[in-house]
Amino acid sequence: MTEPASTELRQRLVRVALRQERADLVIRGARVVSVTTRELLDVDVAIAGGFVAALGHGYQAEQVYEAHGQYLAPGFIDAHIHIESSLLTPASFARAVRPRGTTGVVAEPHETVNIVGLSGLRWMLEAGQGSGLRVWASVPSCVPASTFEQGGARLTAAEVKLGLSWPGVLGLAEMMNYPGVLGADPQVWEVLGAARGGHGHGRIDGHAAGLSGEALQAYAAAGIHSDHEATTPEQGRERLRAGLWLMIREGSAARNLEALLPLLREEPRRAMLVSDDIDVGDLMAHGHLDAQLRALVAGGVDPLYALGLVTCNPAEYWGLHDVGVIGPGFRADLVLLRDLEGFRVSECWLGAVPLAALEQRPATPPLSGAGIEVAVLATADLSVPPDWPVIGVQAAQIQTQRLAPGSGDTKLVVVDRYGRGEACAAWTCGIGLDRGAVALSVLHDAHHLVIAGKSDADIRAAGLEVERLGGGIVLAEDGEVVLSLPLPFAGLMSDAPPEHLAAVLAEFQRQLEARGCRLPGALMTLSFLGLSVIPDLKLTPRGLVDVRAWTLLERGTAGR
Repeated sequence: MTEPASTELRQRLVRVALRQERADLVIRGARVVSVTTRELLDVDVAIAGGFVAALGHGYQAEQVYEAHGQYLAPGFIDAHIHIESSLLTPASFARAVRPRGTTGVVAEPHETVNIVGLSGLRWMLEAGQGSGLRVWASVPSCVPASTFEQGGARLTAAEVKLGLSWPGVLGLAEMMNYPGVLGADPQVWEVLGAARGGHGHGRIDGHAAGLSGEALQAYAAAGIHSDHEATTPEQGRERLRAGLWLMIREGSAARNLEALLPLLREEPRRAMLVSDDIDVGDLMAHGHLDAQLRALVAGGVDPLYALGLVTCNPAEYWGLHDVGVIGPGFRADLVLLRDLEGFRVSECWLGAVPLAALEQRPATPPLSGAGIEVAVLATADLSVPPDWPVIGVQAAQIQTQRLAPGSGDTKLVVVDRYGRGEACAAWTCGIGLDRGAVALSVLHDAHHLVIAGKSDADIRAAGLEVERLGGGIVLAEDGEVVLSLPLPFAGLMSDAPPEHLAAVLAEFQRQLEARGCRLPGALMTLSFLGLSVIPDLKLTPRGLVDVRAWTLLERGTAGR
């Protein structure tokens, strides 16, 4: 969230550009990346009041930074991310990504909003203030995600319209309920109408998983502007031809960049890089948008085109008129790169404030009303109807497969976290646990308690320990807790240093692999097994959702 520059500041920028007044800072000797013309400019950058005043030579300033021929680019912007999926609060997230060149994110806080309602959107904006990042947001469109889910809140069209009026909110978040769009669901269309008639430039994000042909045409005709669900060049091209902005997703649970490389080498105009859902382990080990840029250039994409995908393009899409470009009047959100292949960062400024200021950050505001009540787990029936299909879990994908009954090897249990006394179990194939159980209070999007395990006793032990912690991740075996990680903010996030969380998550992965788990990034994959708008099968406390058929299999319902 950012305040616009005052008239007084704009007038000062004019005086600095005309050399009537000294700048605060001059970055000298850099090769400046012009993302609008795809050139490298050998000019100095004069900065005043946190904004660029001019590009040129010979400007005087109170402070001079010698760039020594390195590349100066606009700070990177992630156009679509769920910060909660990193398990970090915005301040801790900033500590992980600012050293990688990220200066801004458009947060989609439907994780928090599903738990506590519209106050979760305000919390995300407040927590972003002073975090070391520019944190804008979009208003969640599907709370709950579908008619098969019941979280802690239900967002109405009136609340969506209210959220769109708040400073820092840029538009409506991903419309996941495409059956409701195509089927003229009145509640869905009320939300779309609120977005078009409200603030945020009428921008509406899409989520068109698996749609093509007439269905995709109809979805775009509803006034949707983007999609991040393309997994093949053909799907990406179809979306571009339909006028949608293509968000290329490369997160921890869904990795689509490599598959879309052939399309990106054609340099489509309306494209962006996004991470969607990325965990702290990947952030610390591989990076954020810088890692995506490395992959693009290694795959044959021009680096100056690639940089536009994380700077001017997301800024244009979201109507952010003073970021994403190095030019007079733009904010001095800048990253100094040693090269345009590895995208190694030497320095990163936010409004001309360098990385060192990240250590001076405000405390994260408290988040109330986000407790966990799963006492029913102690006595719940955890048996699985014998005729139910099995959830085929796939590595590095959030889509699942529908497998025949009897082919499962690991039990999955989902328990309502809000004390409504509902719990349901199903069999999965692909997780591979041969002993113990792991429980998480992170389950997109309603964030019930999800537990995968071999024995009911361990499933209960792990889940009840998560309740005792007030949210988090727990591994249990033989009724004893082996490893735990508290997540005190809504059961989703921690304010701990990202290095610490990454180390704990790596230990969880090691312990799960030692118990037969076959999933890389197992916790992230498990956290998507309840998202009832992503095919094929997902589990909720009320039953097993067949997403393609848009039906709910409840206990006693034939598995067909």
